[in-house]
Amino acid sequence: MNRTPWKPREAGGRMTPRLRLFAVVMGVAGLLNTAGPAGAAFSDLGAGARAPGMGDAFVPVADDVYALYYNPAGLGLLRRPELGAAYSQLFWGLSDGSNLSTSFVGYAHPIAEGNHGTVAGAWNTFSLDTNLYREDAFSLSYGRLWLGRPETAELYAGTSLKYLRSSFGSFAEAENGTDGIQKSGRSDPVLTGPSRHEAFDADLGLLCRFRKHYAVGFSAQHLTQPDMAFSSGDTDRLPLALKAGLAYRSLVSNLVVQADTRRAPDGSQDRTFTAAAERWFPRLLVGEFGMRGALSLGSREYKQLTAGLSYRTRRLEISYGFAMPIQTVRSTAGTHRFAINFRFGRPSDDEESLEIVLEAMRQLKEQARVQALKDRAEGLTAGQRRVYEEYAAQSRFHLSQGRYQESQRQLSLALTVGPPGEELIARFGRLNMAVEHFARLPRYQEDPAEAATHQGILAYVEDRGLEAVQKLSLALALGPADPGVERLLAAIEGATGLRRVQGITVTPKSLIIDAKLTQAEAALSEGRHGDAVDLSLEVLREDDTRPRAWQNLGTAYFALKDFDSSLRAWRQALRHEKSPAIREAIRGYLKSLERLRRREPAKTVSPVRPIPERVRLSEREVSELFNRGIDAYTRREFNRAAEAFRTILEARPNHEEALKALHRVQEELR
Repeated sequence: MNRTPWKPREAGGRMTPRLRLFAVVMGVAGLLNTAGPAGAAFSDLGAGARAPGMGDAFVPVADDVYALYYNPAGLGLLRRPELGAAYSQLFWGLSDGSNLSTSFVGYAHPIAEGNHGTVAGAWNTFSLDTNLYREDAFSLSYGRLWLGRPETAELYAGTSLKYLRSSFGSFAEAENGTDGIQKSGRSDPVLTGPSRHEAFDADLGLLCRFRKHYAVGFSAQHLTQPDMAFSSGDTDRLPLALKAGLAYRSLVSNLVVQADTRRAPDGSQDRTFTAAAERWFPRLLVGEFGMRGALSLGSREYKQLTAGLSYRTRRLEISYGFAMPIQTVRSTAGTHRFAINFRFGRPSDDEESLEIVLEAMRQLKEQARVQALKDRAEGLTAGQRRVYEEYAAQSRFHLSQGRYQESQRQLSLALTVGPPGEELIARFGRLNMAVEHFARLPRYQEDPAEAATHQGILAYVEDRGLEAVQKLSLALALGPADPGVERLLAAIEGATGLRRVQGITVTPKSLIIDAKLTQAEAALSEGRHGDAVDLSLEVLREDDTRPRAWQNLGTAYFALKDFDSSLRAWRQALRHEKSPAIREAIRGYLKSLERLRRREPAKTVSPVRPIPERVRLSEREVSELFNRGIDAYTRREFNRAAEAFRTILEARPNHEEALKALHRVQEELR
């Protein structure tokens, strides 16, 4: 290292014991000052590896456990508990052999999934040669949403209370002091005196997110400006540090500019300006890879380049950060940082983030990728197709029951068996967004607000965005306002470009009807066809214009082999249905039902009556037709799949698997 830290001396070159101790502390601070604007003690050395890889321009981002260090207001963004640990080697390879390092352990715990804010605690330490000089900071932080709405702007606020402790180890001169010229044989009164100092400190942070993609952050560190001098006759106050930044964020990137200012050791103001960028590269069901970099410029010829890499899944994140000062500290291999984060709580290991799903959807738009998936579908065995289709059916069942997390788990299993086509991945992404806000709704059958929320989630997962926005708007109108519904609605607005409905008049009757509809569909999925009939009739007694209720009733009667009643129900469904595609499908069902009804009495009177030639099928033909229908189903060609299953049922009305498959196709067409 070419630059030697300054050592204060008395006139004549003699160093007093007090100045000798001061030189140790200032030697460390002097080295750190060459790398960036800092004070004599508790310099701003950063925390973790991700934020330092962005040049510590993290104040307007602050979306993980390290927010407690950079901007405690960002803790209000967390929805799951998070544990972070980090280690840094500062200025690796210094010519004097100094070993400068930092360590960090922190934990953040959202209260009620973040609805009541997040509390966090951390231990951050800096050391020179392990025990020669050491600084410890213990933090207790809290951050939460203060005011605002997701569709306009949200203001978060947070604070950190800190207990600071600095200490130094033993020196050879402690027991054999010197008068500046020769050994005295007596102990040094300063070096054998107090070797540690303690003080309390506080930080404050604000974070405002607005217009969906923008965020402004502000933090004030060392509000109390504590005096960290070891001797009562000295003063070493930590300077007030102010930071402000602006970020443009998307699902997979952050662009940040940040300005910092604090008092320099000479009494002037140190200022730093940092421009940083971060980009994540999602990969479906594998994880996300991230990279980042920054350039910092500041007072006293301060220049620094930083970079970083990360890999993360829904539960684990591993990061590396690197910093290289320019034209200040020489003969060093830079600063190296390593961090690992663990996230706990609701999501399971095989769940992927919305960003992963969106990236996968973008890739699937490429023609070659789509063709490859089709080839894979054709290569599946009949057994694989049935497993794939069963997982998808289980996912729909749990979705109808308000168990969204379990529904997503089943759908993710389907993705591992069958071809992850565009529509299925899009459905997975929409379901993922719902799970981010609600794992389940246990009272949707009794509580009107939950019923509306459940209907909104069902509609959104089925890609009926307008209906989803309407239902969630209705749920908000019921009150008291649910922050989870508010956030989900805002997310759907951002994803679809739709806007919520204002001035809704609540009609409890419609909510009860929707709840009964949901129960009827759940009964169908569970094979409780009698219950499905009863629930559908309850709905129709309240409102006989509901096409979904007529469809449920027709399906249930068909499963019970009451073809006359099924035919009447499907005719009513056709009468009230508005969708041209669904009307066309219903006409196909009606044709099959009319043929079945004509044949059923004949079977009773004359069991030996031959089946018409056009519907006589061998076992092999039935198997081929069934596999053809499943293949069409996996490609989401539902009309073609329905035709294959209906052909089987024309010949063999009691073919159980064809009945189930046709019912599932009908569910997809709703």
